[in-house]
Amino acid sequence: MQLMNSKEGTASEKNLEFYEQMFNALADRIRLKIISEISKSTNRQLCVCDLEEILDLKQSKISYHLKKLVDADILSTEKHGTWNYYKVNESHLQRIVSEEVCSTIL
Repeated sequence: MQLMNSKEGTASEKNLEFYEQMFNALADRIRLKIISEISKSTNRQLCVCDLEEILDLKQSKISYHLKKLVDADILSTEKHGTWNYYKVNESHLQRIVSEEVCSTIL
């Protein structure tokens, strides 16, 4: 997903839906922890098994949160053998939370 710019400088319904999805994905303590742990990891990517151990949560719960973050394009996945590794889409995340974007949403 890409950021949508409104031609008239006001937020369209599509813009509002886009930002609602982005901020909804970020508005959860577990998802924020997932982003933080991935960002702090040595190679800046983790699999579910790593996150299970770090967060002391079941795989199914972590997978639910990972899906929300992937659907919002905040995380991307890379397959290594049988495991999916998750990586923060840093440029996308920076654009979403930038002061310039946040001040022009409405």
